[in-house]
Amino acid sequence: MTRTKIAVTVGVASRSREIVRGMALAGARIFRINFSHGSIEEWRETVRIVREVEAELATHLALIGDLPGPSVRVGILDEPIEVRSGEFVKLVPLDRARGGDEKVIPLPNETVLKVLRRGHVILMDDGLAAFEVESASASEVVLKALTNARISSRKSMVVRGRDLDLPTISSREVEIVKFAATEEFDYIGLSYVRGEHDVAMLRGMLLSLGAEQTSIIAKIEIPAAVKNLEEIVDAADAILVARGDLGMHFPLEEVPRLQSVIIRKSIERGKPVIIATQLLGSMIENPVPTRSEVVDVVAAVSEGVDVLMLTNETAVGKYPVEAVKWLHKIIERYEPGITPPRRSVDPREDIRTRFAYGVASLAESLNAAILIYTISGRTAQRIAGFRPSVSVIAVSPSKRTLRRLMLLRGVETVEAFSTSYEEGLNELEKKIMRGEIRVREPTAVLTYGMREELVHLVKIIHLGSGVEERRLGEESAQTP
Repeated sequence: MTRTKIAVTVGVASRSREIVRGMALAGARIFRINFSHGSIEEWRETVRIVREVEAELATHLALIGDLPGPSVRVGILDEPIEVRSGEFVKLVPLDRARGGDEKVIPLPNETVLKVLRRGHVILMDDGLAAFEVESASASEVVLKALTNARISSRKSMVVRGRDLDLPTISSREVEIVKFAATEEFDYIGLSYVRGEHDVAMLRGMLLSLGAEQTSIIAKIEIPAAVKNLEEIVDAADAILVARGDLGMHFPLEEVPRLQSVIIRKSIERGKPVIIATQLLGSMIENPVPTRSEVVDVVAAVSEGVDVLMLTNETAVGKYPVEAVKWLHKIIERYEPGITPPRRSVDPREDIRTRFAYGVASLAESLNAAILIYTISGRTAQRIAGFRPSVSVIAVSPSKRTLRRLMLLRGVETVEAFSTSYEEGLNELEKKIMRGEIRVREPTAVLTYGMREELVHLVKIIHLGSGVEERRLGEESAQTP
């Protein structure tokens, strides 16, 4: 498995056991459902397929459910509308749209009509379609096409440079969150995050539903999120760079800089970071990527991202499995020669973070694999956050913990039976000595998750020829 993880979006083109299995065999370890599309029945079927494939392949697969958020989408069209640059189309409230009207786009959310003004630029289809407002009223907005465009049902739209004052979580999304909690999703993607208060709102909902093991991915995609980036990174469990939406709110030449800033801030705080949108966009229609897409993927890996996410390539594309194979091939080819950015540690940080840094540093100095027995996964995440160059294997009795850890760069997972730290460490050592866990390094550093009394144990074993154990050291530290 590559250090950089691969996430895929399951949609109409890939919602089958055969294709999900093919994508998993090709290297995908994270499966995303976009709740903006499909029905609860289809989502439940996808969950069933992913869990069956997980059991068949004896691996761990993370599930992400992506909330629609307060996005603005056009209504249902009888047929897609073809528009040439310079032509005019109208936005009208849903109840004023009539079937068969040419160049008329129904808009379910009438609030947007009230804020549009002459000169505003509206973007659709990840910024590929652009329009300028010619005139606006509460009942009708006339748009002039700035590009050739093909507008289809449910396409999202944004007003460049403006954050619309819409609720982050709607009443419909409350029901979706309940569904995700019931189905034990590992992560929920929170769209159009504006600040830490939005993350706190979703966190409170999950706690009230008894879904405290479901983590939150904050999607950075609007100006307010960029402005409040640091507080959002601190509040969320993971960060997603939504390049498509960023490209609609900011000039395209700004997106690479924003991507780098978001990745760097996430690494500095030890939070996993995901890049999404148009990584291999040409593979929606073609069986091979373009040269520029290969360069883009290599650049993202060089910046130290944890996860590369395919969206339309696997959701609606013609070659979902091939797209995963290509992404894995590119990562595998270039990753060994890349040294990703590293997180430094501040002496003022808490003891758990400094302990994790010490374990990572010790293992690297010994060229030793790191094996962590963890129950909640927090110690594994802290250690992985320092981007150690050696193998990192997390061992836990909890499938849910191991699934969540699939988002972390360089972390492999193994299921254990022991439910206490001391027993877990002993089981971990036995698995290594029996060859049930294989590592490429000649030495292994074993540790476990930190308990309330802050007793930390680090065990170092040398894996000699014939798996002969030579105990080099055993250290324990008691912190009052």
